[in-house]
Amino acid sequence: MLRLYHDHNAVCCQKVEIVLAEKSIEFLSEIVSLFRSEQYSPEYLKINPFGIVPTLVHDQHKIMESTVICEYVDETFPGPNLMPSSSIERAQVRIWTKRVDEQIHEACSVLSFCAMFRDRMLKMPEEEREKRYRNVGDPTRDEMYRSSVENGVTSAGAYRAIAAYELLVRDLESQLAVEGDWITGNAYTLAEVALTPYFARIEYLGLKSLWLAERERVNSWWQRIKTRKSFNMVFMQNILKEDLKEMRASGEKIFDLVAMRRAEFLSNLAKQYEV
Repeated sequence: MLRLYHDHNAVCCQKVEIVLAEKSIEFLSEIVSLFRSEQYSPEYLKINPFGIVPTLVHDQHKIMESTVICEYVDETFPGPNLMPSSSIERAQVRIWTKRVDEQIHEACSVLSFCAMFRDRMLKMPEEEREKRYRNVGDPTRDEMYRSSVENGVTSAGAYRAIAAYELLVRDLESQLAVEGDWITGNAYTLAEVALTPYFARIEYLGLKSLWLAERERVNSWWQRIKTRKSFNMVFMQNILKEDLKEMRASGEKIFDLVAMRRAEFLSNLAKQYEV
């Protein structure tokens, strides 16, 4: 039996949950609350010394990093194949999963901190807030999250996050124009799995329209994603209604400022192409 250490509200964990749902794999769920900093508990650090989720344990083997876990599960267990058969199409899938790991995960984290986590942390006593910053453990991430909480959408990190989402959705629209219904190989793959939680988060924050309003192909692709059984299992069944309400309320507070900073980025981008 597989044992998954995860948090239902963590986007990187949701990727693994989607793969397990797509392949109809049963697993033992061990919840590690990120907001209560349980990933830094002595018990969990024995399982994952990096203090990150998710961690998958299979036959006493520990597999870390969500993208690695997704590929491991797909290769190891029966069910629908989530990687294409050809090497060039597998390479295309990995281009998108790499983009998520290197750009979009941070972008989503920053926007989440600027919205709902900022509200929570600003209500904490200063001593408790500083403890949460120290628990991050990585000086780069510490600075990024501290700035997101203290400065919100006006932070440099928020501008980079908004730009990352803009370029992602732009490029996805172009990709779908060539490939059709899905990102590569005309089939649902780990590329869709990797992107799904990050689109779900901006939808739940009420920010989706900023990037998808004029992207017809991406809109259609997203609607296809949401009809899948795995989407219902991971998002509709596992995320609490009060959390959804909180996300929407906090997203509404930053919507206009995010829109303004997106317009700023588009203006700067246009100037780069001026002759």
